[in-house]
Amino acid sequence: SSSAETKELILSKLEQQVEANLGTAMMYTLFEWAKEHQEVLMENHRPVVTSVMVTASSELTAPSSTAKRKEKKEQLTKAQKRRMVNRTDHKGELPRGWNWVDVIKH
Repeated sequence: SSSAETKELILSKLEQQVEANLGTAMMYTLFEWAKEHQEVLMENHRPVVTSVMVTASSELTAPSSTAKRKEKKEQLTKAQKRRMVNRTDHKGELPRGWNWVDVIKH
């Protein structure tokens, strides 16, 4: 319930800022205000603590399942491998500017 009260407090304070800044572009202003007043806004907030019990059996099965996943990711078809090689350089990185947009055409 304290998190709901904290949420309501934050919303009411933000609404006050919205009313104070009506008629202006305020998105950045609101985020900056929230960052500056974070301690005041979150002073009554108590984070929810949840404990997770890990059993020995789940620890034993977890590494084997991740190993299986890694093997599946490495199994690419020849066409996928060829496409990967054609797109990337010798280090496996995409070339510089591969996702650039032509400014003149836009």
